[in-house]
Amino acid sequence: MTEYDTFFLTDADQVPQESELELVLRDLTPGRRKYRCAYVRARVSRDPDKYPDRLWPRLGRGQWLGEPWSVEVLAAVNKIPEAWR
Repeated sequence: MTEYDTFFLTDADQVPQESELELVLRDLTPGRRKYRCAYVRARVSRDPDKYPDRLWPRLGRGQWLGEPWSVEVLAAVNKIPEAWR
């Protein structure tokens, strides 16, 4: 199980559950890749056992919401415009 955290700028109750959305996830795996961020398409759920990976949700200023969620990463998203590559 991989653990991630993410920041939500809106109220956590407004985050769509079990539907596809784009997020910036920060990898919490110990080692050289700890805190590596990736922009992904994913599904999240408040049920910690619904999806294979663990998500620690935070509010915009970093406050932890207190309960872990689950996340399923569907695909990485490249947000860099083609002209800049």
